[in-house]
Amino acid sequence: LWLDANMVYSCAYFRSPTDTLEQAQVQKIDHILNKIRLQPDERLLDIGCGWGALVIRAAQKYGARCVGITLSRAQFDEATRRVRAAGLQDRCEIRLQDYRDVPETYDKITSVGMFEHVGLNHLGGYFRKIRDLLTEGGIALNHGITSSDPDSGESPYGGGDFIDRYVFPNGELPHIGLVLKEMGAAGLEAADIENLRLHYARTLEHWTDRFEAHGAQLRELAGDTRYRI
Repeated sequence: LWLDANMVYSCAYFRSPTDTLEQAQVQKIDHILNKIRLQPDERLLDIGCGWGALVIRAAQKYGARCVGITLSRAQFDEATRRVRAAGLQDRCEIRLQDYRDVPETYDKITSVGMFEHVGLNHLGGYFRKIRDLLTEGGIALNHGITSSDPDSGESPYGGGDFIDRYVFPNGELPHIGLVLKEMGAAGLEAADIENLRLHYARTLEHWTDRFEAHGAQLRELAGDTRYRI
């Protein structure tokens, strides 16, 4: 009720203040796929594929051969349905699979909004697995929320406890310095770093407007307490 039609739930990418949420979410996916220099017939793995928007776009526009993995049965079912509806069964496969159990290698790897749930103690293993899954000369893009505090992992604006309880239970946000350290130790070289915080703020404005516009329906579906949270 408040996301775009592709149900992308990470931040969008706004090229203009007048961009719609739909435009900005497609621009975000293209921004990712252009950053990894995706080419026709390359094999792409999307770790935590959500509802399938990225792999569908990668196959349709870029001609890639894609595998999207998720731990959510609901996402697996819906993403599979969307792949079939787009007629991309020959180029897209959705799997109900943990990234640690993926056996084959890929030319390109994306992970969008997933590594917040990996845990600080498991970042090294996470990046080592990504390195092992990449072909020689391959490119990976990791997109996620990081902490601005290098020591506590807490938001300076006091949002950490609320987010931990209601939004991302057991989520741990590493500082960008720790991320780069663990990536380097895993054998990955950071070629590009980009801060999308202002894009996230604009995305949240869109989501909030849509959320409040559907307030009565959401209260009916979820109850007043969950709506206010």
